[in-house]
Amino acid sequence: MTVKSNLLKLFCAVCLATNITQLANAQNYQLRNYNFDDRPSLGQVPNQDGNAQDIFLGGFSGLYFQGFNGNNLQFVTHPDRGPLPLPLPNLQPEIVRFELDINNNNISIVDRINLFQFDGITPLSVRPNLQAGDQKTAYTDQVATDLSGEEIPNDPLGADLEGIVIDQRDNSFWMVDEYRPAIYHFDELGTLLNRFIPMGTAAAGNEPLGTFGTEIIPSVYAQRRANRGFEAVALNQDTNTLYAFIQSPIDNPDTTGNTTSRNSDILRILKLNISNPSNPLVSGQFVYLLNNDLYDTNVDKIGDAVWLGGNKFGVIQRDSGLGLNANKLVFEIDLSDATNLETDVFNLIPDKTLEEHTAEELGTAGIIPVDKTFLFNLPDLGYVAGDKPEGLALIPGGKKPTFVIINDNDYGLLDDSIPGDGRQDFNPNPIPVVVGVITPVPEPSNHALLGGLLLVGIGSISRRYLH
Repeated sequence: MTVKSNLLKLFCAVCLATNITQLANAQNYQLRNYNFDDRPSLGQVPNQDGNAQDIFLGGFSGLYFQGFNGNNLQFVTHPDRGPLPLPLPNLQPEIVRFELDINNNNISIVDRINLFQFDGITPLSVRPNLQAGDQKTAYTDQVATDLSGEEIPNDPLGADLEGIVIDQRDNSFWMVDEYRPAIYHFDELGTLLNRFIPMGTAAAGNEPLGTFGTEIIPSVYAQRRANRGFEAVALNQDTNTLYAFIQSPIDNPDTTGNTTSRNSDILRILKLNISNPSNPLVSGQFVYLLNNDLYDTNVDKIGDAVWLGGNKFGVIQRDSGLGLNANKLVFEIDLSDATNLETDVFNLIPDKTLEEHTAEELGTAGIIPVDKTFLFNLPDLGYVAGDKPEGLALIPGGKKPTFVIINDNDYGLLDDSIPGDGRQDFNPNPIPVVVGVITPVPEPSNHALLGGLLLVGIGSISRRYLH
């Protein structure tokens, strides 16, 4: 009886060590957070009590590591449109360059680049572009209103920007937005060089070709869920290849209730050859499976992506939850063996669109999704700044990547229905803007942990058995 009992304890000790090692392998990273507190006011609006209150720069969605300035880390990020209604209807999109001083726990803004239309004079806006049909259908944006409930005119080039990279050839910026969805190209001073959008946009809006941009993106992307267009952009600097990631499944076929999108597990990644930046060529599409059925919460959207080298990328896939129980998952994905929907042969199941296929049906159709490897869940590491980690950057070097995260805090506003009397609901517990630096833990610690647990377990059992 004693022998059996001790052997069982040995088995349990081995199992415990194995489980802990698996956990360590899945989360072999450590986090350090830095608060981004010193941010300027964008303007004042009346709050719930009718008192003037500042709206501070925030809503950051997108992050790119630009390099080192001495010992400081330098990044670019940018705000998005923020929640509707628009408290600041004339808000001009901008690029924010900031430095992180790790030694002194300090973040400082070093440059703000306002974004302009093609003439370099007319400010770009955050206003929607067009309403071509019923709400929640293709080519149709939400209708923007101000705090008094008055409708705000559209802007054909307006942007809700969600991702950024720097083209090292000329320091220009490639950015993506949720509206059309669109891919923007700005020069280093912030002047728009081109805007690439889905085919059929001008016709849908009964406007001349070119009104909304250059139409090169497959028209199916216009069926994105409202404000869930392109959420992430990544650039392979070696091959001048740009990748745009749709945030949530495309509503294909298109419905006013977004039924297809809500029931689909399939995201698309668009690949463009930008060797000639003025004439990009669509060169690929790939399937990213959400695998939403594996999680307790609705992990139905992309937060951001970053190129890791070769055909590999880091991707945030997230839910809308808060706190330690939320899912803000970071994966490494590999496109090497994935089916290119533009060039490879496959056969969709008859009478079904791509987004209507299940994972099993993709196999039947001959479509291989991108390979996904789980790296870590941000809340497990201690990153719990709100529900929207929407910036992911890479600091190159080392065997494993060092990632940097930034969150969208919705400018400290509540995304609630407003009274329509000119007042804005502010979050009584505003979400902080936090920059998280995630570094790999040296691998030997895993072996030491396993070995230590085994030695402790075996030593304990040996002592009891021998005595």
